Amino acid sequence: MPAVQLCKANYVRQAMRGPGTQNLKRGFISMFALAATAGCAGLPLAQISATTPAPASCVCETYFEQIPRPAWVDAGDVVTRQTYQTSGSSQCSGLQSIDVNKADLSARTKLGRILNTQVSSNISETRTSYGGGVGSTKASIQSSLLSEGILENSRITNRWVDPGSCRVYARVQIAASQIEASKEKIAKAEAARLLNQTFYLHTQDNEPAYRDLVASAAGQLLSSVGVTKIIPTAEASAYQIKFTFAVTQLNAEKSMRGELRTQILAPDASIVWQQATPAKGLSFSAASNRALADKAIASAMRSLSPVLRNRLNQ
Repeated sequence: MPAVQLCKANYVRQAMRGPGTQNLKRGFISMFALAATAGCAGLPLAQISATTPAPASCVCETYFEQIPRPAWVDAGDVVTRQTYQTSGSSQCSGLQSIDVNKADLSARTKLGRILNTQVSSNISETRTSYGGGVGSTKASIQSSLLSEGILENSRITNRWVDPGSCRVYARVQIAASQIEASKEKIAKAEAARLLNQTFYLHTQDNEPAYRDLVASAAGQLLSSVGVTKIIPTAEASAYQIKFTFAVTQLNAEKSMRGELRTQILAPDASIVWQQATPAKGLSFSAASNRALADKAIASAMRSLSPVLRNRLNQ
């Protein structure tokens, strides 16, 4: 109970215990209340009012050596011929490992944005030099550029806690030479992707009646998944991609079931990948075997498309 209320209550209790009639008690209650107020007025303010809490200190200020605000905290992005540098921050939670990791991640995320901007023209040149396929976009190469090691080579060079805002700051830096080395490594990896190889389209193993149907559908499929280097005749350095369609069940003029087998062979003729895809052609009116085969091949190519795209992009 606050000191003023306690003091008043004591006066009133004493009055109620005193001698006299009930009416006398009623008459004196008002006077005792006034006296209680006057008597309590002399109490120190600290005893009759709530204590004002002291300002809370930042629980993170002991993480690192306390020094004045470093210049790098407000320097922003700094790019020179030798280095790329920036900083990031995180609100303090009181858990040092978490706060430091968040600040480091913030700094590296900002560094990633700088790198995307600075090397975008070089990325375009990489695509031209190594003949990136249609499915290989600039954005995907940028993502690879950052995920394949550039940011892993960055270093956190300083950390600092601002006790005023209770934020943890981290400075990150990477040498330009490390960026160039990583870019070269990633460019080579991009050139080695299966999608960017030269392919010979092999359809000779199909029945003559359906061979041109398979060749046409396969050519469209390869174009749609991003293959751009297709040669008309086999070469020793080229990969082969074989499409073979076989009929397994025929209901004359109504339906055809079959299988489309796809193989990718390396220049040494070893099998890199293969897939068997069910094929089905239906017609609600009388149709020739060739028409049913055309429908069956088309259905198999549609099913194969996402699977083949995924494998070529590895």
